[in-house]
Amino acid sequence: MSSMIGSMFMSFIIFLNILLSKGKAKPNPYVGGVSMLIINGGYETIWPAIYTRSGPKVVPSGIKLEPEEQYDLKVPDSWSGTIWVRTGCSGNPNSNFHCAIGDCRTNNIHCHYKEPHPPVTQVKFNLVPKGGGSSSYKVDLKDGFSLPVTLTPLESKCKKIMCDMNLLDQCPNWLAVYSDEGRKIACKSPCYTTREPKHCCTEEYASPEKCAPNRYTELLENRCPSTVSNAFDETHFTCFVAMEDLLLATDIEVPT
Repeated sequence: MSSMIGSMFMSFIIFLNILLSKGKAKPNPYVGGVSMLIINGGYETIWPAIYTRSGPKVVPSGIKLEPEEQYDLKVPDSWSGTIWVRTGCSGNPNSNFHCAIGDCRTNNIHCHYKEPHPPVTQVKFNLVPKGGGSSSYKVDLKDGFSLPVTLTPLESKCKKIMCDMNLLDQCPNWLAVYSDEGRKIACKSPCYTTREPKHCCTEEYASPEKCAPNRYTELLENRCPSTVSNAFDETHFTCFVAMEDLLLATDIEVPT
């Protein structure tokens, strides 16, 4: 697997690979749980984070991965939550920890029950135990995006989500987040930036018919149509097979 990953994603500076399988590494503390192997295949340090929306709390909720390091994360098969990658982090991991992108504002490397501060690319899961229905997964960019991402289920009946290109150069300047060096490192959505009803599809715009597209949503719909871009976008994918039979890969590139 490692040689395949190295050759397949050589063009990516950093990628996060999430493997949902019958874990063969350390024992899974959850009965019928899922193993997610998080890999840093690039040349910069990343800080993946995990938020539990429902189900048993997953620990740790924040990790640091140097280039080529990996972490085997265990989650229950009845888990609902979000995984994202923080970049540009610094400070004491236990008391004064902050990240330029994806910070969860706990002053700690662990996010506990805190969600990420937008804009950041978010990968969301709703896992259902075998025999309990369908599990779902999506890439949610309603509040903004930071990094390219691809989710590839191993099960052929389950659809692939792709947004594997760097769209930051096409982010309008008024929505862009810049590094100290003047590089675009993330892109905010018009809704998150302005909170105006016409951009957030609220009040008199609270219907699919009146929720008009804008430059941000058109960019995502044209280049990354399988992602979620606005309040009435119900783009997500379900699988009626057990999640332990799936592979979901997330390829993440850090802008240079």
